[in-house]
Amino acid sequence: ADPETADPEKLSTAVDELMRYDTPLQMFERWVLDDILIGDVPIPRGSEIALLFGSANRDPARFENPDVLDLSRTDNPHLTFGAGIHYCLGAPLARLELAASFGALLDPALPPLRLAEEPRWGDGYVIRGLRELLVEF
Repeated sequence: ADPETADPEKLSTAVDELMRYDTPLQMFERWVLDDILIGDVPIPRGSEIALLFGSANRDPARFENPDVLDLSRTDNPHLTFGAGIHYCLGAPLARLELAASFGALLDPALPPLRLAEEPRWGDGYVIRGLRELLVEF
């Protein structure tokens, strides 16, 4: 691995892009507290709405080439951890853990990893994640 790829700032940028590109929480539900209007659509108080984070993180009006995984993407206001009062309290820890994990895997002292077989994904719709990821040295 290139030692430069383990640079903390580059790892942080890459982690945010990985979280944007394939967010583990695809959907979150909320209940409307007051009558609101979104575009031309009235949403009455008490309605249940679904926020599709996976879709929002691929919005072409917000992200240039949204379907491209760009580990150097710096303009990256993804919604993976929510927003506002519902922002995930664990987001800073998750980012730190992911950067440390990827940094360790990119250690030039380790032999390079490669897939042993295709990854297997879990069956969840709301929460998306791997069921199994087999690698070999």
